[in-house]
Amino acid sequence: MKKWQWLIAIALFLSVASTNYFGDLTIKRTINKIVYSSDDLAYMRKMVVAFTKDKDEQLAVSAHASIEQLQLFETIERFNEGVLLTYKEPFVLNALYDGLIVFTGHTRYNGKSMSVVYDNGVTVTVGFVDEFFVLPYTTVSKGTILATKKSGELYLQIEKEGVILNMEQTIKWLKEREI
Repeated sequence: MKKWQWLIAIALFLSVASTNYFGDLTIKRTINKIVYSSDDLAYMRKMVVAFTKDKDEQLAVSAHASIEQLQLFETIERFNEGVLLTYKEPFVLNALYDGLIVFTGHTRYNGKSMSVVYDNGVTVTVGFVDEFFVLPYTTVSKGTILATKKSGELYLQIEKEGVILNMEQTIKWLKEREI
């Protein structure tokens, strides 16, 4: 290769590498807007359920303790775009409402994470969980076991109507939930 071809190749490589390294946050936000668009997912889920669900079917619903368990945190602090809750006792994370799992995996900042878009438009993301029990793009009903958490820290991010709740709003949201 000639010198000018090497220079172009190096410039191209550096531009792609810098975009990949420095553009991570903006690309992440763009992808989140596309993937986590809860309005579209909730609408599609409702349409599929309307076509496939028997109208006369009755479901037995039992109360679950997931909200009570989430409310029993020892400490809370701001972390990333959500909050970090500390627990002394292990517990099971259940689905709070009917919804759709949009992400399960490992993230750089939150470890093993899971995002759920509920039918009421609320998106809940939890991180630092120990074990998953559902796969991505799985519909879940209220009370379905999603994950387990041993004692320690749990990341929690709540997005309501496209706005991520801050720490005070998250505490208020947790205290207002009913089983």
